[in-house]
Amino acid sequence: MNRNEWSLAREVAVKAATKAGELARERFGGKLTIQHKDDRGDLVTEVDVQADRLIVEDILAVFPSHRIYSEEAGEGGAVSDWVWHVDPLDGTNNFALGIPLYGVCISLSYQGQIVLGVIRDSVLGLNYVAVKDEGAWQEDVELEAKPKGVLVKSTISWIQGHGVGKDDHRALRLRHHLEHSVKRVLRMWAPSLTWAMLARGDLHGVVLYNSEGEDLYAGLLLAQEAGVKVTDFAGNPVAMLGGAVAVVGRGISAGASAGASAGAGASASAGASAGASASASASVEICTGTNSGRNGDTIAGTNARTNEGTNAGVRTSFEEGREMAQAVYLVAAVPEYHAELLAFVQEAINAE
Repeated sequence: MNRNEWSLAREVAVKAATKAGELARERFGGKLTIQHKDDRGDLVTEVDVQADRLIVEDILAVFPSHRIYSEEAGEGGAVSDWVWHVDPLDGTNNFALGIPLYGVCISLSYQGQIVLGVIRDSVLGLNYVAVKDEGAWQEDVELEAKPKGVLVKSTISWIQGHGVGKDDHRALRLRHHLEHSVKRVLRMWAPSLTWAMLARGDLHGVVLYNSEGEDLYAGLLLAQEAGVKVTDFAGNPVAMLGGAVAVVGRGISAGASAGASAGAGASASAGASAGASASASASVEICTGTNSGRNGDTIAGTNARTNEGTNAGVRTSFEEGREMAQAVYLVAAVPEYHAELLAFVQEAINAE
């Protein structure tokens, strides 16, 4: 796309997010038809579906050749290097319970790299926009994450996926350790708004445990463009590859990197799997991998390992092919706080 088309994509995403957010705000507190997506308690309402349809229609009306993955409708549109990810109502559980904390999340990727992210705080009526390598904004104000104070007296946030069970002892131990390491661990159940708080500098950090969903991509770009450092639990930097979070740098084998960069489909998944197999003998587990999305789409990542660098002593007892090999586990904070927060996470992991 040329510069005019880039501007148009941003305009379309902001307008669609605004419309979907206003729809949710108008329906908030009213009578809803609530259904369970699965046995994990993940909910969907008619507002989710209506907002999803609204966003998808708005995007395809302007970009009919683009691909779309949406939270409720699944995969649609043409096969394309340009892929949109849509979460029309992030925080559905909050919305259904009458808790005014929910939003809209839209992102656009090109050849596997997230290039545009839009988050709508539906309750406050605020739009957050991030453009790769250009910056992040709350409305017209450029964002730069600069929290103050010491980490041990700060507030961080915990994001976990719907698949994390009450008997996940690793999650319980890690969260318990974090709660004793900082002043407060916030759980909002609206990940996109959590990322917005981090990008504004309201939070000192975020820890993601077995996360999933379309709300991840725009939020991650927003935070990174605001100056936030994001790594996996072993301290390896991450980037957006193949529509998912993948580790970049030494820890990726050629197969995983090439497969993920391919952008989608079987080649990305195969590449990631090949990379994981090729490097399975090393000592540090990278905390990302292949992850099946809610709508059956395969999210490509890596399960690489490495015994090089400063993280050589970090070990995990997560079994091959399970938990950390199949999902997204991240530590996000501005550089001056990241190392300390990462150390808290690694202390809990190494305590097994």
